[in-house]
Amino acid sequence: MRKGWQWMLLAMIGPLLISGCEPTQILDETTLITVMGFDVLEDNRIRATASAPVVSSLVSQKEQVVSATDTTLNGIMNKLDLQLDRRPKLGQLRIALYSKEMAKRGMIEFVGVMDRVEVGLRPYLGIVDGKSYDLVQADYPTQGNIGLYLYYTIYKNVRGEQLPSSTLHEFMRDYYSEGNDPYLPFIERKGNDINIKGVALFKGDQYVDWVKPEQAFYIKLVRDQFRAGFFQLSIPTAGLGIQDQRKSNKQETSPIALETINSKKNIKLVSQHPPTFDVSVEIKARLDEMGNKPDLENTEIVKKIEREVDRKMEKEMRELVALLQKKGVDPMGFGEHYRSQTRSAHFEKEKWREMYKQAKFRFHVKTQIIRLSITD
Repeated sequence: MRKGWQWMLLAMIGPLLISGCEPTQILDETTLITVMGFDVLEDNRIRATASAPVVSSLVSQKEQVVSATDTTLNGIMNKLDLQLDRRPKLGQLRIALYSKEMAKRGMIEFVGVMDRVEVGLRPYLGIVDGKSYDLVQADYPTQGNIGLYLYYTIYKNVRGEQLPSSTLHEFMRDYYSEGNDPYLPFIERKGNDINIKGVALFKGDQYVDWVKPEQAFYIKLVRDQFRAGFFQLSIPTAGLGIQDQRKSNKQETSPIALETINSKKNIKLVSQHPPTFDVSVEIKARLDEMGNKPDLENTEIVKKIEREVDRKMEKEMRELVALLQKKGVDPMGFGEHYRSQTRSAHFEKEKWREMYKQAKFRFHVKTQIIRLSITD
């Protein structure tokens, strides 16, 4: 019995000694940064602007914004520490922002170091059209903490399938992938508001250009799949049985809004020289709204709408891929499909970039409207 108690005491002492060596983090002694923006200066130094909520009830200020300049993240954190009454920590970082100018020159150094320090669980990354400093330090009276506001804005749109997911880990995965290029939300400040204007495209770790949200929809559609997302386009009204004859001109188009219920895609490499892909996409959707009111009681009219949607989507996908080829970026991940289907052991990203310029694509879209909730 006595030996049993001795063994139990010894077993308890070990964990106590180990835990006693761990530094404790006291909330009242810590500044929890929720957003950090980075800008490159003329001398190649980096200016970081950080925002954190003020937890003290003794002051009316709700946000604390500080800025520091250095060449490394550790140097920046040390300089921020000299400005704050509590030690700054990145454990609650929700989003890291990089100016377009910084992203143009390449940002893997500062993104990579984020991946090696203690940051929040999967923070988002974003590109700012302008200076990150101007966006982070601005006053947003109706939006509260800017870090949390941006995080939940992106999170909501990722969940709603309006934006592709863009966490730190996903950016690093795509950067090191041989057959994918990263993409991030493209953000701008408009007065007292913040707007996600599209998706920034990258060649490696360098910003190249950006596309509108409706174009980013196709990147998401081909690269992943849609389970519940909204998209809209315009289709010809001729032959749709428009009830208002004043709107029946053959050259006229009608805006149409659909909500994806689910989608499937299949990408098949049919030729290696030059790379030729057959891209098949099947979409089941609900018709939410049309600018003109067609005769939806007629099944032939509904089939006509489906065919017009197919043709318009195929056309816009061809145009988008042509743009991406011109820019030399592959956010849709066709290189990954080429590598996996050729089982190439010596696949290299730079070699693929040259092949990608000459690649050919055939898009086949099949839309099925399974629910009608048309709005007049």
